[in-house]
Amino acid sequence: MPPTDLLRVRDLVPDFLGCAEAGPPQPWTSRYLAGHPDVVRALRRDGDWSDAAGVAAALDGLRDRAADLAARAETVRAALPDGVAAVAGALGWSGDGGPVECVVLVGLNQANGWAGELDGRYALFLAVEQLGPPEDVDLLVRHEAAHVVHDRGAAIRDWPECGVANALFTEGLATQVTAELDPGRPDEEYLWFGRPGHRQWLDECRRRWPEILRRVRADLDATDADHYAPYFLMRDSPLAGGLPKRCGYLVGLAAVRHLRRHHSLRDLATWPLPRVRTELAVALPDLPPPP
Repeated sequence: MPPTDLLRVRDLVPDFLGCAEAGPPQPWTSRYLAGHPDVVRALRRDGDWSDAAGVAAALDGLRDRAADLAARAETVRAALPDGVAAVAGALGWSGDGGPVECVVLVGLNQANGWAGELDGRYALFLAVEQLGPPEDVDLLVRHEAAHVVHDRGAAIRDWPECGVANALFTEGLATQVTAELDPGRPDEEYLWFGRPGHRQWLDECRRRWPEILRRVRADLDATDADHYAPYFLMRDSPLAGGLPKRCGYLVGLAAVRHLRRHHSLRDLATWPLPRVRTELAVALPDLPPPP
């Protein structure tokens, strides 16, 4: 199937730029996203988009970046067809269920990309104001597209939102997909989408590996936000205990690489959650840190 048949892109950046040029008085969400009520509903499931005043302030601060935002949107649109097609090939998805929905938008300076539910299944969201250089956009596109394609095979949208076990697996699988599609980079680039300055983070995770692994094993069945946050979020958590933030991404990558020795990416992407939990429980006790 041609790359374009696997993908549907909605570029909301021109709508934002038109609203920015027109200025007040109408609220940003009623003008910028007026033609996309399904996207508004999806974004409002995340509290970051529920405060009208906060949204307006964040978006207003981006009004002077019109040329930059338009160029970034063009870069993303150019990267999407081949990126999604490469992930589809790696995970054995032929386009069943219709194309991947990708929403290119101006966000709130918080996340560069994510996979989230839109009209009953996962879609790909890319916020252009937070994107890195063009050579690193491919990493982000492939990582988040891997989540969306993984959802087509295993309905991961129904897994616990803050489940430690399923997050280890889904993030590890998405990171491994990017590593196999773009080999030769150091692990920190796959884990931080090319952003520099994370070699020290990787070294600390390796140095503290026994402690991190012990904590992850103890919390493997947890599905609450406080236990999830130390491994996968940048915010502080009362249960973090000084662990390197987002260290769960590295554990997930190491676990999927271990499983990858005996299973294809296509097989891994079809596993139901009970099998994921069982396989991780077996793999984690003797899991070595990435070399």
